[in-house]
Amino acid sequence: MYLSRESTRLRHPNVRIQHMMRFKPARVILLSFVAMIAIGTLLLMLPISTTNGQGLHPIDALFVSTSASCVTGLTVVDVHNDLTVFGTIVMLLLLQIGGLGIMTLATLVAHSIGHRFQLQESIAIQESLNQGGRNGLVGLIRRIIKYTFLIEGFFAVLLSVHFYPEFGMKAIGYGIFHSVSAFCNGGFDLFGNYDSLCQRNDDIFLLTCLALLILLGGIGFTVLAEFVHRRRWSRFSLHTKLVIVSNIILILAGTLLIFGVECSNPNTIGTLSLPEQLANSCFTSISCRTAGFNSFDLAETEQISQLAMIIIMFIGASPLSTGGGIKCTTFAVIVLSMWAVFRGQSEIIVFGRRITQRLRDHAFAIFTMGTIWVVTAGIILSILDGEQHELLEVIFETVSGFATVGMGIGITLEWNAWGKLILVLTMLAGRVGIMTFMLCLIDQKDTIIKYPSEDIMIG
Repeated sequence: MYLSRESTRLRHPNVRIQHMMRFKPARVILLSFVAMIAIGTLLLMLPISTTNGQGLHPIDALFVSTSASCVTGLTVVDVHNDLTVFGTIVMLLLLQIGGLGIMTLATLVAHSIGHRFQLQESIAIQESLNQGGRNGLVGLIRRIIKYTFLIEGFFAVLLSVHFYPEFGMKAIGYGIFHSVSAFCNGGFDLFGNYDSLCQRNDDIFLLTCLALLILLGGIGFTVLAEFVHRRRWSRFSLHTKLVIVSNIILILAGTLLIFGVECSNPNTIGTLSLPEQLANSCFTSISCRTAGFNSFDLAETEQISQLAMIIIMFIGASPLSTGGGIKCTTFAVIVLSMWAVFRGQSEIIVFGRRITQRLRDHAFAIFTMGTIWVVTAGIILSILDGEQHELLEVIFETVSGFATVGMGIGITLEWNAWGKLILVLTMLAGRVGIMTFMLCLIDQKDTIIKYPSEDIMIG
């Protein structure tokens, strides 16, 4: 029987993939997270997931699944007391997959079974990994997987040994969960009662392990690869140098500011010894970049500290990492661009390299879109809240969700269904990246028509 060329094409095994990839790559990335969130929501709604045998309410399940998939840490359930072992494992898997990125794992699986990637598929993978070229994508993904499990495994052993005197054999589960949660910058814990690490702020070993995991997860996999293979500063790329310098500056600035403001506050770190105060200040500076663990009650912090944390959260971690925010390199490009304007220079030159105008435009676009999103979501949440909470608290919660940090000041449980849905959308936009999220909604059109230019007055 004669088959048309069209019917033959429809029977080809790669047709479904090709048809799916007609979506813009940005939409594929977004849809992959939406699918993962939907699966997690359904699993958390099962009676086997909760200790009361009823499953989570659909809105709560959606919120928690989104928070775990987007490695945020905001939660409306007590993971220790409300979820069963099954529910906790679901959370762990969502954190791991969400931290690595579902496109990363899907690419590795597809390559392992011999699938050859088409052009549009490669473009989608590039965008999910924030890479500019196709060369070495699979090798990069393999390194990401290898580094992840080596680091998580090493610290899981350390934490398990540390927890053993307190939890016995359960320490293995505690070690694995907290290692994954910290490296993926999730911020979920198993200690219960929504206290995070507040009852363990004198445990310097625990704070140190979690801080190192947060840093390794948030610094970016390309930076980790250069540390392993290039090792010397002179051989590092411009990206790695900017990440290292910006991280050091942000961590030190956050540590000194938090310590200076909170060292005399008895409700936070004022009653601790000087080494413990410094350790908690440094840990908070690292954690509020994107991880979400807190070692003291953030609701009791001074407003100056809360404002500083909002800024640090908004900046976030590094590109191609498990963290969120507008990314430290974006912030670095903006600062360098402003400095170039002040000095009357038309180009940004840093470490002997020039940053292109296109990159500068992208940095300012990401910063502007992120700011607009946070302000708009904050206003909507404040309206839905009936202005029961101060605007600073609402903005803190909004930025925490957008930057996938998960630090809370005690108001997450008080949102109504609409408030939770706004935060769900905010967490999703923050995790896939505000640029990627907006590209899903806006069709890009270029034109060959060139119009005459004319100056306007600004500033």
